[in-house]
Formats: sequence, C-alpha cells, structure tokens
Amino acid sequence: MEQTTKIWNKQFILLFITNLLMMAAFYASIPIIPIYCQEHGITGMKVGIVLTAMSLATIIFRPIAGYLLDNFNRYHVYLLFLGLFCLAFPSFILFPTFGALVLIRLYMGIVYSVCGSATMTLAGDVLPRANVTAGISRFALTISIGMAFGPYIGIQVQNYVNSPTAFLIIFAMTVVAFICVCASHIQYPKVTRKKFAFRDTIYKPALPFMFNMMFLMIPFGAVIAYSSLLAQDLHLTATIPYFYICLVLGMLLSKFSTQKMIDNGRHRVLVYLSLVLLMVTMASYAFLTTSLHLLIAGFLFGLGYGILQPLFQSFVTGTTPAPKRGVANATYMLSYDIGIGIGSFLMGSLQTSIGIANGFALTALAFVIGGVIYAVYVDRYYLKLKNQLTSQATPDNIVKTHMEHDVYTLPATANVQEALLYFSQKHISGAPIVNQNGQPVGFISDGDILRYLRTADYPAAALDGTALLTALLETDVDFDQKLANLTSLSVLEVSTRQLITVDPTASFESVCQLLSAKPIKKVPVVENHKIVGIITRSNITDYLTQRYLKQATTM
Repeated sequence: MEQTTKIWNKQFILLFITNLLMMAAFYASIPIIPIYCQEHGITGMKVGIVLTAMSLATIIFRPIAGYLLDNFNRYHVYLLFLGLFCLAFPSFILFPTFGALVLIRLYMGIVYSVCGSATMTLAGDVLPRANVTAGISRFALTISIGMAFGPYIGIQVQNYVNSPTAFLIIFAMTVVAFICVCASHIQYPKVTRKKFAFRDTIYKPALPFMFNMMFLMIPFGAVIAYSSLLAQDLHLTATIPYFYICLVLGMLLSKFSTQKMIDNGRHRVLVYLSLVLLMVTMASYAFLTTSLHLLIAGFLFGLGYGILQPLFQSFVTGTTPAPKRGVANATYMLSYDIGIGIGSFLMGSLQTSIGIANGFALTALAFVIGGVIYAVYVDRYYLKLKNQLTSQATPDNIVKTHMEHDVYTLPATANVQEALLYFSQKHISGAPIVNQNGQPVGFISDGDILRYLRTADYPAAALDGTALLTALLETDVDFDQKLANLTSLSVLEVSTRQLITVDPTASFESVCQLLSAKPIKKVPVVENHKIVGIITRSNITDYLTQRYLKQATTM
C-alpha cells in the first residue's frame, strides 16, 4: 500500500464519506421499517421480530467477518459486501411479506456485520502508522453521526414520500457510498490464508474494550429506539426531528473541541468527563416535560457519545497490529450489537412497568458500571497494549538510526543558479526546499533541472549528476538560451511540489515500498512539520548489508 504522512489523505476521505453514508442509510431505515410493516398488515410482535432479526444475524456473523477481513483481500471483501448491502433496500419493495422481510433483515445483518467491521479496518490501513490512533478517533465519528443523523433522515423522508420511495432514496445513498469506495483503489499484498477456526474469530486483546463499551451502549440503544415514543407520550412529537439535529450538533462539537486533547493522549480525562455528562443527562429524563429539556438532553447526549465512541474505537485499532485489525474490529463491534440490543429489549420491558422516561433514567446505571470497569482495568490495560505495540513496531528504530541527520536544505527564496552551486559545493544531487519557518515545501534534484532543460530534439538523459554535467557541456544555441532563462528561476518553479516524506517511526517495510514504488532515491524524514533527517536508498542497502553480515556471523 502507498504510504502517506497525512491523516486526511484521499483514501481516508473517501472511506470517511462511504462509512458516513452507509451508517446514515442503515439507521434511516429503522423508523421506516415499522411503518412499512404496518402498511402491509404486519403488526404487534411480528414487527419486533422483523427488527430483531438483523441484530441476531449481526451478532452471529460478526466474528466470521473478522476472519474474512484478515484472510482475504480486505478491499475486495468490502466491495462485495457493500454491493450486497445496497441491494437490501430495493428488496423491501419487491418482497413485502412477513417471512420475506425477516429473511431480508437476516441478510442485512450478515452483510452489515462485514461492512461495519471493514470500513474501520481499511481506514486504519490507509493511515500512517504513527497517526492510527488519532486518525481512527476522527473516523469513528462517522458511526456516531450516522447513528444520530440516520433516524432524522428516515423521519423526514417518511413525512414527505411513501415508504417505497423512501427505500429508493436510502438505496441511492448506499450507491453513492459504493462509488466512493470504488474510487479509493486501495491496494493490498497477497494474503496468506489460514484455515478457518472458530477460536480465531475472536481477538482476545479486544475483549476488555468490547465488554466495557457494551455497558456504555445500553443507554444509547434505549434512546435511539424509544425517543420517538417518549416524545409521543409527552405530546412533543413535533420536537423529535430537532432532537436528532441537536444530537448530531453535540457530536460535532465534541470532536472539534476535544480532538487536540485526544491527540495529546489525555483520554482518561475525556472518558470520565463524558461519563459524568451522560449520567446527569440520562437521570434528567425522569423530570423531562418540555421541548427545550428534550433538545438539551439530545445535545448533551451527543456531546458525551461523540467523545466515547471514537475514543474507544481508537483504543482498539490503535493497539492492534495491522494484520489482526479485521478480527479485532469485528470483536469490538459486538459491543454495539449487544449493547444496543440490550438497551432496546430492556426499554421494552420497562416501558409498561415504570414508563419510558423513568426507564431512560434507570439506564444511567450502565454508565456507572462502565466507568468502574474502565477505572479498575481498561485504562491501564490500554496503556499496556499501547506500549507493547510501540516497542514491537520499531524494535531497532530503523529510520531514526540509519537516516542521515545532517540535511542540506535550500531556502524557498533561492534560484536555480544558487541551487546548482550548492549541489556542487556539498557534492549532492538534490535537496529539500524549506520556507522561512523551516517547514518543507518542495524538493529539487538534478533530475528536475534536466527535465526542464529538455527540448523536442534533446534526448532524455539519465537523471543523475553525470548526466547533468554532460547536458551542460554539450550545448547549442537553444539550449544556452534555455539555460540562461533557467538559472534565474525560483527553485520552487522547477522543483517537485508534491513532497513525499516519511515519519521517523515509519516501518522499514513502508520505507522500502516507498523508495521502490516512486522514482526517487531519497526521502526527507519529517517530525512536527520539520525535517529531522533524510533516508536514502544507500542507507537502506547499508542497513541490509549490516543485518546480513550480523546474521551470517551468528550462523
């Protein structure tokens, strides 16, 4: 796979859009399905069976999804299952009977279990290794927003069009998602396939995170499933669309206001803060009577989950080796399936005994249990896994150890003549270009100068210093004129502006892939937007030689 130092790279952005649309489409269908069932004479317990069928299939098939993602080409698996996911929505229109709808929901559970695990896994794979945790905390926001905004879309669509048209609109959303993931073109090396064994479908290191998040998702399942009914009981039905808008706004605000703290590793404070906020919010439902209170509850609910959901997802993906991320994410996502299922089932029981509002307030106990689990075990467990992965990922600090620390750079104000003199003085063939703050903005090499000097009848030369000298000696009138013009140009006008860099923590494999895939001989090493070294093909071959000699002497 092509390596990058950016979190918001092209593939990450396309996957972000894909997952946002997929999650929104899935949750938009939830308020539409009960109404659609009633339109075709399916009522009472049968509606609950239709809705529950998908959750059952998702829980059963989720571990198998992890096996598929880790033993087959992840990108191809996702394309296949996302395409199958798209087909589920027009199927509702074609087969409007109870038995068929149950089968369609079972089918949706199977394909969704793979899709939901795949996007998070692919997103982790296209992120630079040093930024996986930070990147996934951003990407997981698509789940939170999709869960919150999807029902709003479903309710609004249902208000203006009939159910078949609503399903077609949701189908169109999934088609756009499919187009986005097709455009991402993620490349994977050939995978060594293991024989299927059920014990390999669960990633044990992810179980503590899954168990912790399962409790935290119980109130979420209750609120998402029963907020509309609560609003109906309190005669606040007109407010419920705005409740979901406030939910999304809370999630967005949480991301923008806390991302810097997450990037700085201050996750503990954020977990406790969000838990307190959510406990107070859920307890306040016992006294809820007005539209304003409902909207504030939605906003605070979104604020709390906008922190928790992305944070716990980053705990899992950020501490899992890349080859195991498929099964790890599938294991962790069981927390959503089980927690939301428990929340919905629990509210169904509490609705008739103590009422929805008091039931919501009672679910605040799940936050207390989740907070205790986090404080007693999960917090220290996460730090332990993170430290282990860091030590395993860079056992020899290959890039830092073998890169050239003395880096010759050119200022962005230099011209080509100054660059040529600099190359000659320092006996180099190229140099990074930096701005006044020392940040890299380009790279100029003898190859860049040669490419500029070529004319229609001037043969392409090998891109090295010898070829440059030959080109300068074998002059003609046109060439002399072009050279005279060239020397006064800014280095930025001739240079490569799409600068390729690596992180000091980059793996040996990623650096080798980069230098072999791109027509370059050296790559600047950048940390905190400053050049700290440069790694060349010669550095790599020297490392390989030392490693080979070391192995040979021990044999």
